[in-house]
Formats: sequence, structure tokens, C-alpha cells
Amino acid sequence: MSTIPELYNEKCHCAGCSQNDLGYSFVARRTAQRHNKRARLNAIRCERDMSTQRNMMEVNDEPILTHQPGALEESYTQTNSPVWEGASMSDTEDVSVTNDAISNGDNDDSGSNSNEISEDESEDDVIELDDNELNSEDSFATPDMPQNPVHKFIATFVVMFASRYVVDKGAIVLIEFINKLLTIYEQDFQLPLSLPGLQRMTDFSAMTKGIKKFVVCQDCHKVYEESASVPSHCDFVKLGARSSCNCQLTKTSASGALVAKRSYLYQSILHRLGYLDLVRGTIIDPMHNLFLGTPKRLMDRWIKDEDIQDGDFAAMQKTAETMIVPGGYTSLNSKIGKQFSYMKADEWKSWVLVYSPVLLKDVLAKDRFENWINFVDACHLLIKPMITFDEVNTAHQFLQTFCTRCDELYNAEILTCNMHLHLHLRDTIRDFGPVYSYWLFGFERFNGLLKNLKTNRKIGFEETFMKKFIEDVHKDDLVNSFLQSTRQTSAFPLLTKLTSSFTPATIPSIRQRTFHIQSFVEASEDPNVLVKGNEPLPPSAFPLSLKSATTMTSESPYFVDNIITLLKYINILGQVYKSKGESGSRGSLVQAKFIGSTGEHIIAYTGQIQYIFTHSFTPPPTSSFLTPLLRTHRHPTQLLHNSQHTFAFIKWYTPENDKSREYEHVETCFPTFSPDDFQCVLPVHRIMLEVATAEHTTRRKVKKMLVIPLPKKQYI
Repeated sequence: MSTIPELYNEKCHCAGCSQNDLGYSFVARRTAQRHNKRARLNAIRCERDMSTQRNMMEVNDEPILTHQPGALEESYTQTNSPVWEGASMSDTEDVSVTNDAISNGDNDDSGSNSNEISEDESEDDVIELDDNELNSEDSFATPDMPQNPVHKFIATFVVMFASRYVVDKGAIVLIEFINKLLTIYEQDFQLPLSLPGLQRMTDFSAMTKGIKKFVVCQDCHKVYEESASVPSHCDFVKLGARSSCNCQLTKTSASGALVAKRSYLYQSILHRLGYLDLVRGTIIDPMHNLFLGTPKRLMDRWIKDEDIQDGDFAAMQKTAETMIVPGGYTSLNSKIGKQFSYMKADEWKSWVLVYSPVLLKDVLAKDRFENWINFVDACHLLIKPMITFDEVNTAHQFLQTFCTRCDELYNAEILTCNMHLHLHLRDTIRDFGPVYSYWLFGFERFNGLLKNLKTNRKIGFEETFMKKFIEDVHKDDLVNSFLQSTRQTSAFPLLTKLTSSFTPATIPSIRQRTFHIQSFVEASEDPNVLVKGNEPLPPSAFPLSLKSATTMTSESPYFVDNIITLLKYINILGQVYKSKGESGSRGSLVQAKFIGSTGEHIIAYTGQIQYIFTHSFTPPPTSSFLTPLLRTHRHPTQLLHNSQHTFAFIKWYTPENDKSREYEHVETCFPTFSPDDFQCVLPVHRIMLEVATAEHTTRRKVKKMLVIPLPKKQYI
């Protein structure tokens, strides 16, 4: 920031600044670092020139590297460390941030922290470095990776390991250790002696070169580009005001430098595309549009019109306490009784999809309740992870009917811009796909992670966090680039442990045929499809969460042994199913489709998973369990039979023929189980979806259970 005064309080011992009686000159910190960098580059060039004079001495049968003393040692007097601790983002940036801003146990507040530097320098103090000097043959600054695949692997591993586990100062020690090993084993390759240099060599620093930093006013939020002239106080004049904001934009760091009080980091995105339409490319966020706008507005209106009174809230809360909702939905334990105060988007989502069809039935007038169900039906369709164009059109019709009826049932004041945007969701989904790929629930979770991140309260956290985030996003790309260029597949397991997507789990070596999602979904939707339990499971199911091995007594001739292995849970395309004892009943209430007794109808039955298990069974070679295709082909891969079968033992609730609540998609059954039979052992492939339930007592004092089917997750 050009208007911030410089503090010339740093001693510089470079060749140019030491030409006086004192042997040093006072300069700005940034100037000292640039001079230090130039000295470091000169020293490395000198070291390269002297490399022919190096020799190996044998001490205790171990080779030790020695070299001739000279300019390299002299340059090390510039700092306490044999490397330059300067900017880590790029050579052209004025501000850099080290990992010290994230809490790591190192609370050193010394002035060497580069994120406290923001002063500009005069032209006399700036040392301009030739781009060719930085990018050609200098091992400290070159972005070129070594050609040797082993050396390339070492460089990639060290830069990723340092990014994930080591702060900058520790990375220097790690680099020196690796270089010593390379020397001992007589390798003609050395890593750059600083983390910024290693990041440039591996192109790791290119991930964050696009970050721009701005200074932001804390009061009016005016944004100043840091590379431009920034005043010490905000000069923004609000509309109608007689004076400027005048909020102070800078503060003094621990080292005495003036730095921005609040920074804003920005990474630009794929806008120079010729076909990009920014208006059409502006996405309507379904989270705010569907769940934070309309439900709250209508609830406020119902309270104002006394459609819902205090006694109704208490009665609804009592019923809500009997409801069991799946794990992916938030339980409204007390919010309903408190008249929905301080509700978050996830809670409004649960209210719309799970609670409201059950609780509003006996509260709202019939016409208002039926219109509300139009909105609920639209939400059920729109939030599906996989949605057809016909379903998008159907949801649009529901929303159009809902908005039209709102104008008739209430008045024009109920209609808002947010409700108008309901009618543009169809275009958004047609252009960008299902809402799970862009709605803001994921961003809200990131806000929670950011809030809970422990820091040591040093300046520059925003820049450090953005760098770390972008690096984590692109580490997979770096690993894939390494594998494609070297074909070193044996290095893949080790490198994947350093990426953000790595989870330390062991995938069992189950030999199974290729998984096809279309066939898997068809098995859960069509009971006519023959499923035996050993068909391929989706990748999300692995590794199987084993619980224990149990002996099961069975007299069936089809079982080779009577040992089953219980599972804690199983993840089917992102939907986690559990037995009833793992976490209460959440995750255990499901539906599956069966063919009716007459063979003409398909009926969805509701049940509760008692336990999930695997069982190994290999049929005889001539068994009818093998399909004709496998019996007629003799290729070994075609004769592959997966002996492991995965089942769920489910008790089915007694069905009831009451269709009175079919309009609001609420089913009914009795809260008692039907007698056990062979249908209780169900291949997990046949589970259709998860449901929520609620207790219900009719006017005749008959106890029933209300069942609310919920959208099925389908993630690979």
C-alpha cells in the first residue's frame, strides 16, 4: 500500500549495503529480503561453479560431502538460516503468508514472519530479477521438474508432505535431510534449499498464483485493491452522508509494520469463455430459495392470521417428539414448540419434507394445507440427487400452482421476489443439473469448519487459509500429473495419503464384477429383477464396516456353513443404513418393493433393519445359481463368482389399506411386525429408500404409524 510509511529498521549486510564504516545499512524489511534473495542466487551460482571441486571423504566407511569455503558461507551471514525466508506465493507479490498463521504449536512472534510485511519500497531499494534468471537453469527458482522419475517422486512427495504436516521452518530441515541422503547415495540431484523454491520446481506454487488480495473497510466494506494506492482511512461516502466513512484501514503489527486490518482474498474463475452468459450463468441457490424464504414467510403469515395458535404449537411439538427421522435430516426437538425461532436452513428442510405433511394436516384450513402440499411435492422432486427432465417439469407445475394459489388464498403482499424465483429453478436445473452440485449447504459447512479452525491469532490468516484450501483442492491433480508422466503406479498409495481426499481405510480384496449404477438402481425399483445378494456393490459400500462374526443356526440345505459376519452399517450410494441398535432407530427404517399376492401389483412395504450381515456361499459348478451365460462361456473372468453375499434382516410392519393421506404422500401401517418369513432376509441391493415415521392415534383410539418416504440419495 503506497501511502503507508516505511520503517527502515532492518540491517542489511549485502555487498552493496556493507560499503561503509559500519559494514551494514538500515533498509526496509522487504528491501532486506530482496537483497538477501539476490545474494542467495549468487551463492547458488557460485556453488554450481565450484561443484567440480567437491569430493567425497570416507569417514567410518560413510561418505560425507565436503566443499571448498567461499562465497556460499559468506552469503549465509545474511540471516540466521541458510535459506531465504521470503515470499512464498510468487516473486512478483508484495505480501506473503507462511503456515505460522495456522496454529501448530509454534507461537514464535518474531519479526521474521513475512505475513506482517506490507510496505512498498522506492525504486532505489527494489532489486529487479531477470525472469530468465529465475526460470531457466537455477535450481532454486526453476519450475522444471527433474526428468528422473525417482527424483520427480522425491520432489513431489516432499512438497506435498510439507504442505500437509510440516510448517515452513520444519520443511527446511526435511529438505536438508533428503539432500543429505541423495548425496550419500551419490545422486546427481538436489532439492532446492527452501520451500518456496521446491514449490516452484514442482509447480506447486502455481496453484495459488491467481490469488488477489484486497484491503476491506470493516465498517462500510469498501474494497481497495492492494496494488493500488490505499488511504490510511476509508474515503467512502455513503448516500446522503456529509462525510466519509473514515474507518481506519491499517494497524501496527508486532514488528512495527502497518498492515491491513481486514483483508479480502479472491481467486478468479473459467469468465473469458466466448459462450459464457453471465446472466444465465447466475445460479439460483435452492437452499435459500426453497428453505430459508417461503417456509418462514408462510409460517409468519399463518401465525398472523391465527391459523396456528399457541395450543397448536404445543400439540405439534408433542407429535414431533414421537417421530423418527433419518440420519441425514435434523430433528426438531424443541423448535416447533418455540414457534420456529432461530431456525437454520437444514432445520427448515426437515420441517418441509418430514414434519409439515404430518403436523399441519389437522391445523391448517383444507385449502391452505393442500396448497402447501404443492410446495412440499415440488421440494421432494427438486432435491433428488438424480432427477429426470419430466420430474423437473412436474416440480415446476407444482410451484406454479402454489404461487398462483397463494395470490388467491392470501393477497399480493405474500408474493415476493423469492417466490418469483421459484419459477426459474427449472431453467437452473436444466442448465446445471441436480441441486446437490451447487446449493449452498456445502458452503455453510465450510463456514462451520472455518469458524472451528484453531489459529494462533497472527495477522494474515485469510491468505493462509485460502492458500491451504486451494492447495488441498488441487493436490489430487498434482498426483495424477505425476502418475501420467512417470507411470510409477507403485507410488500412488503413498502419495494419496497426502491428499485431502485420503481416508486411512483398508479396502478388502473382494473380487466382484464391474459395478453398473443403472442395474443397481433397477434392482431396488423393480422387484421382478432377480437379485441374489452377491451382485456388485457400489464403491461407497467399501470398506465394509465389520462388527463381529456370529454363529447362526440354520437347517436350510442352501447354506454351506452357519457363520455370518455382522456389519455396523453399510453405505449404499451415499445413504447409510444401520441396524436398530446402532444409533436408536435412525437409519434403520426403510422401504422395499414386493410383488403383490395376485402378481399384478407392486407394493412398497415398510420395515426396520434388525441387523446387516455378510455370508459366504459358493454353489456347485452345475448349480442353477450360475446363469446360462456363465455356464456356456469358459473364460476365467466370466466364470467369476463372488461368494460373499450381503443381506439385511428386516422385520416388516403390518400393512394397512388406508389411503386417506395419499395426497400428501403419507402412508399408514400398524406399529406391529408381521411374522418372520423368508422375505425378511433381503439383499441390500433391494432396499429402495429410507423413511421417517410418526405415532398416530385415530379418533377411535386405534394406534397407527404414519410413514413419510423421503428422497433417495444416489452418490457413487
